[in-house]
Amino acid sequence: MRVLILNQTFYPDVAATAQHMWELAQYLSQNGHDVTVLTSRNLYGTDQKIPAGDEQIGRIRIRRVGGTAMGKRNILARLSDFGSFYAAAAYELARLPTPDVFVALTSPPMIAATGIFLKRLARTSQGVKPRFVYYVMDLYPDAAIASGMFKSGSILDRLFSSLTRRTLNAADAVIALGRDMQELILRRYGARVCGQKIHIVNPWADGRDLAPLPKQDNPLAKELTLADSFNVLYSGNFGLAHEVNTIVKAIELTADDCTIQWLFIGGGKRLDQLKTQAATSGWSHVRFLPYQSRTLLRQSLCLGDVHLVSQLPQFTGIVVPSKLFGILAVGRPTLMIGPEDAECSRIIRDHDAGFVIPIGDAKTLVARLCQLRDDAFLRQRLGDNARRAFDEHYDIRLACGKLEAILTQRNP
Repeated sequence: MRVLILNQTFYPDVAATAQHMWELAQYLSQNGHDVTVLTSRNLYGTDQKIPAGDEQIGRIRIRRVGGTAMGKRNILARLSDFGSFYAAAAYELARLPTPDVFVALTSPPMIAATGIFLKRLARTSQGVKPRFVYYVMDLYPDAAIASGMFKSGSILDRLFSSLTRRTLNAADAVIALGRDMQELILRRYGARVCGQKIHIVNPWADGRDLAPLPKQDNPLAKELTLADSFNVLYSGNFGLAHEVNTIVKAIELTADDCTIQWLFIGGGKRLDQLKTQAATSGWSHVRFLPYQSRTLLRQSLCLGDVHLVSQLPQFTGIVVPSKLFGILAVGRPTLMIGPEDAECSRIIRDHDAGFVIPIGDAKTLVARLCQLRDDAFLRQRLGDNARRAFDEHYDIRLACGKLEAILTQRNP
């Protein structure tokens, strides 16, 4: 089978979609499929570039196209990066051999609409239409509305909603990241979208690389002098979809508690907000670290005795924070600050792997932290539940196996 993956980011980018598609491409190639990836030469959100052209890694062919690299400095910069990638990708799609299966993601927004034209106009070497699989990593224009870029019911909303509906209708299969996303797609766009073609494949982690590691045996914990403290860890992107105010209040409530260390590793606009407030407030029990290399990810995630995940209610069904699945892999309890019906909340409750905290309830957040700090048996039980759930449901081999089955499924 010949598979073409279209996404703005790919290896060696650190963006979540880049890492997931790299892992999927490796899995497919190891199972005998030929994979072509059409991607940008720009590293997401930066002005850094990789040389344009082709790169061959085993049975994976990476075609990098040019375009502007203005980063996230403002909306015009992002529109320039998106627009130039649309044009370059469309040009290359017209030149590349037609695949058996075309997989389009949602970075940049609406790029999957190219699948409509490929589905209608292109033919494989056997003279049949290629299958089109729409991999919904973020749902647009819903994400733009939730982040306040434009209003629900506006001309832009109606325009992009129509394009999303047409893309969903044209797809042979739709991959959603969670139950909440599937429900939103059916509720908002489901007039002609058959529920049977929507498949749920949660984000994943690699259980061979990520596994529990006691802090006392963790070289990074010793290097950072974090082996003996109770560490509350937020790891990864802390962006517009994530709730921060409850965390800020909980930090303030624990300012005089020398036993709790708050640790934030990663980046994002909410993290920048936290750093500014930490400097203004003089928080001595809060530390910030940059993204850690992939080779240190296990040690980095195992710095935490308990992990935080947060999500604003307006993003329910639009995003599913992938950080949860690395937390499950390293066997740590999770405190989810967000709505009850979000996919991460459901997973935590389903597997008794932590607690869900209502947004704004900082006192309950602190109470749960203190409970976990003082009860090592509870921490161990929740952590064991997390790893067991990961092994049974969320490991990379299970997720990629589901995806391969979806991609190789023949149309009726």
